Amino acid sequence: MKPTSLPKYFELNQVLNSTTLKLHPSQTHGLICGIICGNLNSHVAWEELIVGDKSSEKVHETLHQLYDASSQLLREFLFDFKLILPVDSQPLPARAEALTLWCQGFLTGLKLVNIPIVDREPSEVTEAINDIIEIAKMNYEEVVASEEDEAAYTELVEFIRMAIILIYQDLHEDNAESALSSSGQLH
Repeated sequence: MKPTSLPKYFELNQVLNSTTLKLHPSQTHGLICGIICGNLNSHVAWEELIVGDKSSEKVHETLHQLYDASSQLLREFLFDFKLILPVDSQPLPARAEALTLWCQGFLTGLKLVNIPIVDREPSEVTEAINDIIEIAKMNYEEVVASEEDEAAYTELVEFIRMAIILIYQDLHEDNAESALSSSGQLH
């Protein structure tokens, strides 16, 4: 099954600028990914959180494309999954800010579907969430356009991408095991 493609950063930015809340595209993608990781079948009104009271057909269509593509890429554990961030030709501080906003959105998405992000039992997922919390706090204003900072940014993006895949897999395995246990079936 061919995955639905993620909207481009600039497309999502254009669409979100037409909404009442005018959220950052990276933050929006992080929020949606947090909701998907926490509960793929969540009935959280995620679209209303992003657009406010009303949305145009274009906003609705783009957000559903974003949700559907992100969900499919994570569900099928496709390494095509990527974070929606500004293109590499943008200044590094702007890209670093977008990365922190992506992480903040992701953590908010987890909270919205009742996944604890603090005081968790030690595990790989807890470590990944803790790392994402630290990246969300990064002072992007101190980032300079140097080869060293550029390399660090690239590594962080890849780390987060892989951490999200790990978190998704782990949380959905837990949900599947819980469903089996509660239905009375043995593992």
